[in-house]
Order: sequence, then C-alpha cells, then structure tokens
Amino acid sequence: MNGRVRIGAGLAAVLAAVAVYGLGAASLDADQEQPFPHEAHQGLFPLCTGCHEGVPAGDVADYFPEPASCAGCHDGVREPQVAWDGPSERVGNVEFVHVEHDAALAAAGDPAQQCASCHIAPGGGRMQVAQGVQLATCWGCHAHEATEHQVDAACESCHVPLARTAFDRVRIEQIPVPADHQSAAFLDREHGEQAEAGTGRCATCHTQERCASCHVDAERDEIAAMPAAPAGMELPLAVAHYNEPTTHLERQWLTLHGAEASRETCATCHTSNDCTSCHVQPLPAAVRAMPARDDVSAPGVHVVARPPESHESAFFMQAHTGLAAAGSATCATCHEESFCVSCHDAPVGGGYHPNDFVARHTADAFGRDTECSNCHNTAVFCRECHVQVGITSRGRLGPGYHDDGPIWLLRHGQAARQNLESCASCHRQVDCTQCHGELGAFKISPHTLAFDAERAWVRSPRTCLACHVGNPLNE
Repeated sequence: MNGRVRIGAGLAAVLAAVAVYGLGAASLDADQEQPFPHEAHQGLFPLCTGCHEGVPAGDVADYFPEPASCAGCHDGVREPQVAWDGPSERVGNVEFVHVEHDAALAAAGDPAQQCASCHIAPGGGRMQVAQGVQLATCWGCHAHEATEHQVDAACESCHVPLARTAFDRVRIEQIPVPADHQSAAFLDREHGEQAEAGTGRCATCHTQERCASCHVDAERDEIAAMPAAPAGMELPLAVAHYNEPTTHLERQWLTLHGAEASRETCATCHTSNDCTSCHVQPLPAAVRAMPARDDVSAPGVHVVARPPESHESAFFMQAHTGLAAAGSATCATCHEESFCVSCHDAPVGGGYHPNDFVARHTADAFGRDTECSNCHNTAVFCRECHVQVGITSRGRLGPGYHDDGPIWLLRHGQAARQNLESCASCHRQVDCTQCHGELGAFKISPHTLAFDAERAWVRSPRTCLACHVGNPLNE
C-alpha cells in the first residue's frame, strides 16, 4: 500500500498518474511514503478485503483501514510504531468506476483472483502488489486500436475533461503535448477540423478558456461545447499565437481581402481594432460586425497599418491623382478628406492650387482642366463659399452663381449643351425636369427643332441616358 496514495479512489488514481506521467508505472511523488509491504503481512490477511472491505461495495470511506488499526500490532513493543495517518487523495483524469470493474471480474472468473487481475505484478504471488498499474493491463481487456496513444485514441472513452479534474497548474503543465500538435498545419486548420468533428479530445487537456485565449470570436459552437474551468482552478498562462494564413501572403491580398471579409472568416484572429487601424468612417458592414478588443479575452493579431503596394512606387505622389480620379472611394477606405486637405489646401506656396486660385478658379472649374469633385463635394463645398461671399441666387431668373447676366436662366441651354458636367456639379436632374420634363411646369423640350433624336442615340446613348430612363426612341 502506498502510504500517501489513495488507491481507495479506485484504479483511477493510479491510471491518472500513468496518463499524466507516461506509459510506464505510476511513480511516487517526492513526499510520499514507501509502498506498504504487502508480502510481509500476507499471513495476517488471507483476503484483500481484510483491509479493503469497502471496495466491492463501492464504499469509498472503507477502501482503506483506519490508521488506528495498525497500532494494534505496531504498539512499540511487539512491533515498531509506524506513523501513518491514512492515504491522501490523488487526483486523476481517468474515467474509472472501480466497483463496476470489480463486479465484472468477479462474474468472469475466480473471485479470489479479481484483485490480482490488476494489482498483482505479472507472475507474482498473492501479495506481491505492484506499485502501479500498467496501461497494458487495461489493454488486456480493453482493445486499444490506436497506433499512437495520444494521437489516434478516442481520449474521452477513458478520460474525463480537464475541467472535471482537480488538477493544479503544475499538474496541467505536465500533461504531455501530443506529437500532431507540433506542426504548423495543426494550428492553422487541423485543430479546428478536429474540434468541429467533436471536442472530446480537446477537452481532455484544455478548458474553454484556452480556446478563448486565441480565438477572438469565442462564440463559435465548438468553443461553447468545451467545458469551462471551475472556480479556483489555476490555469497555465496561455500566450496567443497566430500563424499567418497562406492566403494572406498573396501579392494582392491587401487589395482584395475586403471581398471575403466577414466575422466568420476574420474574427478567429482579428478584432475590429485591427480593421480600424486602416479603415476610417464610415466603416464597412463587415468591420462593424467584428468584436472589439475590449470585449473579448483574446488579444487578436494587432494589425499595424501599412500602405498598399501601389503606394510603394517612387513616383506615387505624381501618379496618385490619376488613381484618386479613377476611384476616390478606394482612397476613402483609409483616408479622410482632412488627410488630402493637409497637402492640397496647405498655406500659400504649399497647397495643390497656385496662389490666388480662388479669385480665378471659375474658368478652370468650367473648363474641366481639373475635376473639382475628386476632392470637393461641389454641391456643398462650392455653395458654402459662394454664400459666404454673397454670390447667391435670387429667384429663378437671378444670376446667382452664374456670371452671364440677369437673364441667365433663359440662355443657359447653350452652356448646358456645351458642358453638361459643369451643371451637374451643383444641379440634379430634377432641377432640369421642373421645366423640361413631361410633368414639368413648362414642358420645354431641351432640344432644338432640328434635333435628330435617332442620330443622337446612335452617336452617344450615354448622353441621352443622362435625362432619359431608357431609349427615348421606344418611349
């Protein structure tokens, strides 16, 4: 009998030590007493139940004799006194019901051999009790089909989840790491595939907190299925580690990743803080759906903003105007208007426009030498300035923002035909249809009497569609 090993907790106590410390026999802790000398007492106890009478009935309190019963012989006169105050409980993680095994062995063979089947060393005598139980002893009855115990076996068939044990932090740290956990592929995808198939293996060595220490989105079904650590269980410090997926190494990933972005695909590693390190308001829907770093346990990757590949060109400052004109929305993903203004509207000598540009900008704006709307919201920016300097419209016939005299409205048609884009900087189609539409007040056709509608459609359908919903020839 091991002086401080509670065999009375069932074979589970010994097997737990085997499971944690290796495949050999369970070893004694440094502070444990020497094993009980069973052979020296075999004349006193013809049956195992003489000391362990509670085992067949499953009465844990009577698994071992009371320490006082030893003093009947070890009184210091007949036999030396011994100091033993009963076995201490040894926690384990093996799912083992001693009384069920005892009954099964009793039904299968000689009741006198039912204890010896597991506790006597191979070839040993009746009281030659082994210090521990070899796993091979279990496999003598329980076929183990795994080629590698910690990789192929169904852990949950023998082990309870870590959350159900009383393991302390040191004991948890001593759980051996299975061989298949060492590869980068296991962290990338394999562990997730195994968890989706069932979390039994994961829960043997981990609690829910271990998943949440890396997974930003811990609300996944697989993580919810993991048992959480009970109050008081001290877990080892878990350091999050994120492998960079192969898709992220592709050259165009930074440019194209938005098409596949979602909470499901990104929130394993990223928080919304990672997204907002680049994205500015208004945020895309995928970013708004991501959990924030302050609301989760995992740290996330901590993305640092970096410019896309197009910005790395030595001539980007000269070429960016074309890129901005082609798709200003792309710029707005990372930049606010103030970023552009910091250069384009800098003090005299450092801005985009030359000195005194405001005083003579009308010709450039009308001539479309530059596209004002690339940088300015013309319906707001231009109007705000014009109102401030007193250039405002006075009724429909007043000159307002136009400088062609008081009857501008009656003569605006030529300017509109020459440069309709300039009109569109401030006006919407509804402004035109108030007079020119079929339902307008005056039903004035914008076309001259010599206008050839069929020829105009053939030449430039897009021009027609600026006002017409479809092909006007079919109306």
